[in-house]
Amino acid sequence: MPEIIEVEITKQKLKSAIQGKRILDFWTDWPRGLISQEGGMKKTTKKLKGKKINGLSRKGKAVILNLEGHKILAIHQRMSGHMPVNLPENKHTRFRIFLSDNTDVSLVDPRKFGVVWYGSEKWFNEQPYIKNLGYDAMSIKRSQLFRILSNSRSSLKSLLLNQSKIAGLGNIACDEILWRARLNPLCRSDTLNVREAELLYKSIYTILADVLRYGGTSMSNWRHPDGEQGNYQKKFKIYKQKKCVRCKKSIKSEKIAGRSTYFCKICQPSKI
Repeated sequence: MPEIIEVEITKQKLKSAIQGKRILDFWTDWPRGLISQEGGMKKTTKKLKGKKINGLSRKGKAVILNLEGHKILAIHQRMSGHMPVNLPENKHTRFRIFLSDNTDVSLVDPRKFGVVWYGSEKWFNEQPYIKNLGYDAMSIKRSQLFRILSNSRSSLKSLLLNQSKIAGLGNIACDEILWRARLNPLCRSDTLNVREAELLYKSIYTILADVLRYGGTSMSNWRHPDGEQGNYQKKFKIYKQKKCVRCKKSIKSEKIAGRSTYFCKICQPSKI
């Protein structure tokens, strides 16, 4: 799944490609992926035609097209999606937005898990996914993180993946963050002391900055809107690795919060 940095990169590159243009048409072969205040695809397309894209933003893992008239067209790429500009025909294209100047943007989504929303700003902000988002991982404050930790009895891995607590983090980033902070993913969140909480806070920002620097992670389907691939998968320290680069011991893999989790029992010892 594209995580917060992959979505941020998608937003940034789409902004330079489509901001200021108007929507000429809207197409899908997967209407079940559309959640619209207008109801079905036909009425939604009618409302979208002619709308100018005033800007782009992001909430959690959703890319948001801010349209004139205080309307929102938002896309969540989910597990297997990416959003290319001017893509040739592709059998996995689920949605396509045709714009002025012969530009188009697609949601290519082989597994059909992606979601597209259309409606007013107020309506969009009341949608369950958006309404329940926690603090954004790219801007969370130290005091906010410390409060979340102290009020949670869940494991660190479960907490970091919980989008209602911290929005945007995914499985890869969580493992890399915890490894850098030398924290065991099974450690109960409210047992961290001030030093450990500070290490976690700094690690979140360091890892996200690294992922951004290397253009995100392209392990399977995800690509930049211009077709470029990310390179962070070449920089993994713990995720899907065999040996820890710090201590050279074998890395352990375990299911935590329903996700395959990689950690080093030497560098990330249990507190029990």
